[in-house]
Amino acid sequence: MMELDRRRQRGERARAQVLEHSTAIASTEGLAGLSIGRVATEAGVGKGNIQVLFGDKEALQLATIESAVALYQQNVVDPAMQEPTPATRLKALVDGWFGFVEARTLPGGCFINAVSSEYRARPGRIRDRINEHRKEIRSRFADLIRAAQEEDELRTHLDVEQMVFELVAYQAAANVASSMGDSGEFFRARTSSVELVRLATTREN
Repeated sequence: MMELDRRRQRGERARAQVLEHSTAIASTEGLAGLSIGRVATEAGVGKGNIQVLFGDKEALQLATIESAVALYQQNVVDPAMQEPTPATRLKALVDGWFGFVEARTLPGGCFINAVSSEYRARPGRIRDRINEHRKEIRSRFADLIRAAQEEDELRTHLDVEQMVFELVAYQAAANVASSMGDSGEFFRARTSSVELVRLATTREN
């Protein structure tokens, strides 16, 4: 039993090591840029080990998506959700996204923004999973906005879907600007996002 546990722990460490490298590669070069050979070389493991851990390239790509999302969840979503009210959670989520991208936590910035563009016209399991995460992002914003309205922290007449659309659009523009080194456009998108939330607020929180 102990030997089995040690083997499982070694496998988990190896999987985490591979995903760290595959996520960094895919964040700049796209999921299509992943190959078992490339990832094996950069992670310092054998190709056979990656095939044992993940199976095939598509499975590695899907696992890489989940790894990137988990990193964002840990760095941005979880801390934001610790804030005391829906409005402060919304503000923290907006600020956290821009901080995450600006800090180059992933070299390519926002992973879901990048791969959404890459797979926008490629039907299949990968596109479906990316789309699920896109919907989760929008639902998280919408849920926080509606909860803040119920708490009388945001104006009740707000068009929730429009506000979500604008927040996501600013992020998409900012991610491209960040990758292209356009600090002015990145700053403009960040300022506009913060101002959008501020103008929706019924009072200072």
